[in-house]
Amino acid sequence: MNHLTKENVHKLIDKTLTPCISIYLPTEKAGKDVMKGKILLKNLLRDAENFHKEHGKQEIEMKNILKPGYELAEDTLFWQSCDEGLALFISDDTFEYYKMPVKFQEKVTVADNFQIIPLLSVLTNNKDFYILSLSQKKIRLFQGNSFDIEEIDLKDLPTNLEDALQIDDPDRQLQSHAGGTSSSQSVFHGYGGGSEDNKNKIIRFMQKISDSITNYMPYKDIPLITAGVEYINSIYRETNKYPNLLKDTIEGSPDNMKPKELREKAQTIVDAHYRKNINNITSKFNDIKDKGNGTEIISDIIAASYHGRISDLVLSSDVEVWGLFDNNTQITNFMDKHLPESQDMLNIAAINTLKSNGNVFVLPKDDLPDKHHQFALFRY
Repeated sequence: MNHLTKENVHKLIDKTLTPCISIYLPTEKAGKDVMKGKILLKNLLRDAENFHKEHGKQEIEMKNILKPGYELAEDTLFWQSCDEGLALFISDDTFEYYKMPVKFQEKVTVADNFQIIPLLSVLTNNKDFYILSLSQKKIRLFQGNSFDIEEIDLKDLPTNLEDALQIDDPDRQLQSHAGGTSSSQSVFHGYGGGSEDNKNKIIRFMQKISDSITNYMPYKDIPLITAGVEYINSIYRETNKYPNLLKDTIEGSPDNMKPKELREKAQTIVDAHYRKNINNITSKFNDIKDKGNGTEIISDIIAASYHGRISDLVLSSDVEVWGLFDNNTQITNFMDKHLPESQDMLNIAAINTLKSNGNVFVLPKDDLPDKHHQFALFRY
């Protein structure tokens, strides 16, 4: 799975050599149009060259910087293994690309920083997650998102209770004692109708899984949802060591659930989790904006970002604001269009917020809460 993380974005915003060329384009996963991406990329690379040339920059310098991009465009095998979209970042010391499960609009930007807002939109709206399928007979781990799901190979990890504890099938070892005077009335104690001994075995099994499962989860910043019957989900929660386990679970025996069904159930949980997060931020903003602890005024957002004041920034994916910030006057001089000396100031605000360990959420304009176009919450 082509996983985009905040760490990937941080590596891009830490680059200092200019110019920074950011290219976004739609691609095809299969069919007769897979090679259209080659033509689109070459056109966008030429657009970057022309922008550079039109504003008095050295043509040979840009050709050398863009050379890896042109080489990628000619790689037939690359285009035959694409996803829905491609994000490409090029500078003197950078050549990074991401095959993304979203259709980007064609776009090229030449500036002093990489254009990261479309990437942040992917991170906001296409959240990755783990699903841990739990039962006594089979443990499975998946990584999924809005579009895809993959099972992670749990090699060297015992994935059933018998192997994990090196015992016989516990279902054959249920202990019971007679209730009252009738031997036909058996009373079972513990979780799920099992004996106390079986309960302890399940607890030990879940502890072993919790101790080891994080070794198979390379990204610790994405949510984990467990799938299982209620008592096993409950036991696992008590033993869990993963930092981002969600409270809501997929209920029912997961052994016969196909990956697609698990993904759909998990997606519902994850969507609700993030909607609640955005709603909480919006409610907090509405409560504190009149006290000077937040703003939706673009110039104030930009100035606050340069001072590391923003804790949470919510932006529209459909808006660009070109200009230049004057450090002496603390004023942004806005411009009608993209010029070599200008920056997308909302992109700069996002970069500054991430560098100061704030959170940035990028949503489609129609999904922004309470008709806000953008807003920020301040730390102080």
